[in-house]
Amino acid sequence: MHKKILIWLIVLAARPCLAAPVVSGDYDGLLVGVDRYGSLTGYFESSTGRGQFTCAFFVSGKIGGSVDRVDTWFPGERNPQEVIHGVLEQLRFNGKPAIRLKLEEEHGGCWNVQRFASDPSTFALTEPGSWESIRIVASKKAYFYDDPSSPKPRKAYTVTGNALRVFETRDGWARAEYVGPESQLTRGWVLERDLFSAKGPAGVR
Repeated sequence: MHKKILIWLIVLAARPCLAAPVVSGDYDGLLVGVDRYGSLTGYFESSTGRGQFTCAFFVSGKIGGSVDRVDTWFPGERNPQEVIHGVLEQLRFNGKPAIRLKLEEEHGGCWNVQRFASDPSTFALTEPGSWESIRIVASKKAYFYDDPSSPKPRKAYTVTGNALRVFETRDGWARAEYVGPESQLTRGWVLERDLFSAKGPAGVR
């Protein structure tokens, strides 16, 4: 009897339950930013082995209910036909806020890394954040400045494809932070022109 109760409790604890509002944070590898208007941006990137296969895509949507429509694309994509639509579900998993993402089809490379079309993927919040959006570096090098009035940049920079956590944008600048592969943290201001647009290819909506 005790074994049956224990098994039942374990099953309940592992099941997703009541939805929790999506907040900015790191959802076990899926970076998400939500601003005060409910606009959501995100980025997922993961590789297998020595990088033989890579699954990477940008996420954009509007949070309004427990299940919302999102658009996904590879950063810098200009062809609207390459946008893959999906749904993002807000829930709780093992007592934590979580996100379940299901896409209409797989992005290139994802089939060998992590599937989002045949099986929805669930990500639990591992690090809450106060940033309002996620942006991807487009330039070969995006240098950090102390502030928008600084006459020259610092030595620190990020490179194409790096995901930045953006706290605010103002007059062509973005106040952001970058967490490197060894968890090193760099904060400052970067030129917004060095970042890919968060709006995606024209005509996706």
